[in-house]
Amino acid sequence: MGTNRTCRMGRRGFLGACGAAVAGQWLGRASAAEQAAVDHPNIVVFLIDDMGWQDTSLPFWSKPTSFNRHYRTPNMERLARGGIRFTNAHAHPVCSPTRVSIMTGQNPARHHVTNWIFGPDKDTSGNWGPVASPPDWRMEGLQPGDVTLAALLRDAGYHTIHCGKAHWGARGTPGSDPRNLGFDVNIAGHAAGAPGSYQGLDDYGNNDPKRIEWAVPGLDKYHGTDVHLTDALTLEAVQALGAAASTGKPFYLYMAHYAVHVPIQPHGRFHSKYENRNYAGTEYDIPPVEEDYASMIEGMDASLGALLDKLDQLGVAQNTLVIFTSDNGGLSAHARGITPRGTGLNTHNWPLKAGKGSAYEGGTRVPFIAAWAKPDPGSPIQRSLHIRPGSTSDQPVISEDLFPTILGLAHAQDLIPQNHPVDGMDIRPFLGEQDACARARSDKDRPLIVHYPHIWGPKGPGYEPHSSIRMGKWKAVYFYIPQKWELYNLDHDLPEQHDLADSHPKKLRQLAQKLNSAFVEMKVQWPVDRQTKQPLPIPRP
Repeated sequence: MGTNRTCRMGRRGFLGACGAAVAGQWLGRASAAEQAAVDHPNIVVFLIDDMGWQDTSLPFWSKPTSFNRHYRTPNMERLARGGIRFTNAHAHPVCSPTRVSIMTGQNPARHHVTNWIFGPDKDTSGNWGPVASPPDWRMEGLQPGDVTLAALLRDAGYHTIHCGKAHWGARGTPGSDPRNLGFDVNIAGHAAGAPGSYQGLDDYGNNDPKRIEWAVPGLDKYHGTDVHLTDALTLEAVQALGAAASTGKPFYLYMAHYAVHVPIQPHGRFHSKYENRNYAGTEYDIPPVEEDYASMIEGMDASLGALLDKLDQLGVAQNTLVIFTSDNGGLSAHARGITPRGTGLNTHNWPLKAGKGSAYEGGTRVPFIAAWAKPDPGSPIQRSLHIRPGSTSDQPVISEDLFPTILGLAHAQDLIPQNHPVDGMDIRPFLGEQDACARARSDKDRPLIVHYPHIWGPKGPGYEPHSSIRMGKWKAVYFYIPQKWELYNLDHDLPEQHDLADSHPKKLRQLAQKLNSAFVEMKVQWPVDRQTKQPLPIPRP
């Protein structure tokens, strides 16, 4: 029972019994170099901004869809052929909460960066409706002194590289520079959550006084050139990988593209593949904004391929684990056009409902792949964590799981301070095939908790302030506007069309009690009545 509990949840103090038990069998006869690789594999997190569950040619559902036939992502397919694809992966509804959860291992209800950040005293929430944000949510974001994944890896001997969008610390604060949060190298990361422009000919926004706060820093050598931002970041990351390999240290690359966040602008190298065409097998013309969007998706995918190729060229691919995911569901509430199904806004993540910012699955369900950059059954590190090529899992996972998982891979989990609670789960048992962890691979009922006590912006399905809990097939959502519960059986109703709150009151009460108990332990911040400023805790259903 104790072994099962350790393998299953692996929260604080999980020593990787599943992986370590198998690794130990090999370490006894491994060389010093092989043992070092097993103890400290290189790690790449490839994070896309606003990429939806269906924005890929690689299906994350039980069957391909018209969306999968539209997008071209051969390198995602390549990565998945060598690893495992999670079809039930989640993030938080908007960017900064997810990014801080990856860095801290904590749920937003605990770390209190519950909305996207900009200025240290700027509440970025909308101002419509009777409910306002918690008055003391962490508008400043992460700051030096906070426990971060990058800092712990650096303490464990890793060379740490940030490339792309940071969006952890507010403008003008020390936390806006990733080097103050544990990274040895910062490429183009600052406070802003979107680029001023994706075009080198526009200097990535640096030549526009109206967009200067969003202008991407540190890429001056590409100014005035026809180099898309995604390509510039990739070129810089490739160079950084070469420099990292020469240090003799293991490395951690956090490759966080600004794409595919607005502004939706064409990636020139790929745009012609979509221009003036219909969606495959339909009579629907691809609108210009979707031509641009698809080219950005393909450009992101090309970046993934370039990094995989570089890792192979450097001879470190066998010892490098790559994790691919997105920071929230795909944008669908505005700025988008007609989909391959001939539908418009709030349908770009079909069969999921709504999109980024929403309580529904379209706002939180994301693609997720984990794979060794070059599968090699003879590699000692891959023997210690054998990921079956081409496998899939419907195990529920969430953004904060990356923190304990990566620290476990790096044998650095003992560096987590005792006063830093971790809400994420070490998912190594779900990645590998070790028999000792067989029971751990079916933890479908672990709770996934989302807390978004803000007005994101647009009105629409699920965009009101909300909290939710997912356990197994059941998902309960509480909307602070209009103060009501909803309940869904996702096994039978993935599009969340049939609210079962009235017909299954016992199940709703069970989930609500579980959610409230978790919130008490996390010291949640409640939204408030806009007029009276009084907190609005979740009521019993």
